Amino acid sequence: MNLLYIIRKNTQRFTKTIKNKNYKNIFYSDTFLLKYLTIDTMLHHYTVTIILIVLYTNTLISASSQSNTDPQIFEDPLSGVRFQYSDDWIKQDSFLYGAGSACTSLPCVRLPEVSVMTSPIAFEDFLLANYTKQQSLSHEEAAGYEPIALNETKIGERDAFQYIYRTTSPFLTENEEIVYHEISTTEGINLYKVTFTALQDEQYNNYLNSFKKMMETFEIIS
Repeated sequence: MNLLYIIRKNTQRFTKTIKNKNYKNIFYSDTFLLKYLTIDTMLHHYTVTIILIVLYTNTLISASSQSNTDPQIFEDPLSGVRFQYSDDWIKQDSFLYGAGSACTSLPCVRLPEVSVMTSPIAFEDFLLANYTKQQSLSHEEAAGYEPIALNETKIGERDAFQYIYRTTSPFLTENEEIVYHEISTTEGINLYKVTFTALQDEQYNNYLNSFKKMMETFEIIS
């Protein structure tokens, strides 16, 4: 039972003796009331103090949680690109992997993964649209590949093309299908390609929005 409730009920019970003619009883009742009113006030004081402590603790926890969700920076001098990523991912060398992911087979296939490739453009009349179209056509003719989408898009502030296809990996134990989501752009004589690789359906869908947010912050730094 609530301590404050018990105190108040006892206070009411003892103060009824004030109706008696006996002055001592009146004095005792007043003294008892004063003591319990003091306790009542102290309980209110401690209650307010506890509430303030809880609120302060919750504020600290919230601030700590917020700091942990701040975006991190992927910057790779070899590929010459930079972008932000969330704590859904961890960086290892020049790759990003889904947090908590591990090799599921040997040789190691660790998914989901984000990788960046930079390569020189081999010929002067290079067109990104033709490059991605040719890639799609080659997959249509090859066994085990299935093109899903090919369209223009943005990567950061840059015009780009995205090409999405799926295939079956012989390195996965159950021959699960893998989705490759590639976004390509150019700068000067270089082709930049970012590839998001994940198991089809659930894993791909779970990480897709996170990948798209990365690409909104994409920059070429060299």
